[in-house]
Amino acid sequence: MQLFEHEVKEIFREFGIEVPRGKLVKKPEEVSEVVREIGGSVVLKPQILAKGRGKAGAILFADSPKEAEEKAGKLFGLEIKGEKVKEILIEEKVDIKKELYAGIAVDFSVKKPVIIASSEGGVEIEEIARKDREKIAKEFVWITEGIKEERLSEIGKRLGLDGELSNHFSEVLKKLYKIFREYDAEMVEINPLALTKEGKLVAIDGVLNVNNDSLFRHPEFEDLAEERLYSSELERMAGKMGWSYLGLEGNIGILSSGAGLTMTILDLIKRFGGLPANFLDTAQMDRNGIYKAFELLSKNPQIKVLLVNIFAGLNRCDELAEGIKDYYLAYKPKIPVVVRMIGNREEKGRKILREIGIEPIADLELAVKKAVELASQS
Repeated sequence: MQLFEHEVKEIFREFGIEVPRGKLVKKPEEVSEVVREIGGSVVLKPQILAKGRGKAGAILFADSPKEAEEKAGKLFGLEIKGEKVKEILIEEKVDIKKELYAGIAVDFSVKKPVIIASSEGGVEIEEIARKDREKIAKEFVWITEGIKEERLSEIGKRLGLDGELSNHFSEVLKKLYKIFREYDAEMVEINPLALTKEGKLVAIDGVLNVNNDSLFRHPEFEDLAEERLYSSELERMAGKMGWSYLGLEGNIGILSSGAGLTMTILDLIKRFGGLPANFLDTAQMDRNGIYKAFELLSKNPQIKVLLVNIFAGLNRCDELAEGIKDYYLAYKPKIPVVVRMIGNREEKGRKILREIGIEPIADLELAVKKAVELASQS
């Protein structure tokens, strides 16, 4: 789950990382008063989760309350990379001498956190890596040991930072690591980390992504999770069941187990000229689970045909067939259902499905072809 910049900076502030003075506004008429409170020139930063606000020309500067109000009026309601601007963070304009980068992320290839630092900030770290790798320093961290002081000092030296600045930079990295661990983060970064003319290090922008699987440990995010994790009601329903759901533009609904197999079905539908309506990976499923999955997919009005893939191993074809039968008896669905069934107790499962008028198919490609054909006729 990704946090908005203003939320990240609140956390930075709590952990002793300096951030610009600022305030969040939700209406254009609030802007003038906030600018007067801050005093001097300000920066207007739309609060969206997508990256690239600056490149999109959506980060604006103002030298007076009136100018800030006018510019905020243009930002509110603006759509940037598919997100509408509903809130703006107004901050003091910081006098920057130099921009740095500081971040910590999980490197899944080695299963460790990695500190990433650069003597050049303000642009994406990937871009810095392409242009000049010597400006980047990386340091892996053993979770059981934590960050070691001597390793942090080496990072500063590698970046060419002098003694006092290197020490200050090390302190920021230590605080970032505390945030990373306490919030079960996948990534936390400051970009840019500004060195001011007064010699301070200030977090001009910040990113914090919390691992979704750790949210049960963070009751403070309970209300946010509902809003941030799911872009639709169907995604929310699937998430409550522990399933992965993604809405697509087609008319063939898919119910399958296993992400890889589900992706294969998506490819086959496209190959045979159809359009999938969703990606739904239910993982392990039982009788009640398949009933719930049918309920979920029935709420998508785009679906004209439902393709169900049952490849039973630890679960059982007969039990899943009973779940489908339960749904049929309760709702009497009107859309055609194609079931590919193979595996544990498939003969019993086939018999149950025939009782409700469904003739199961063993071959996956034949099942997909039939679903595509039915969808084209609807």
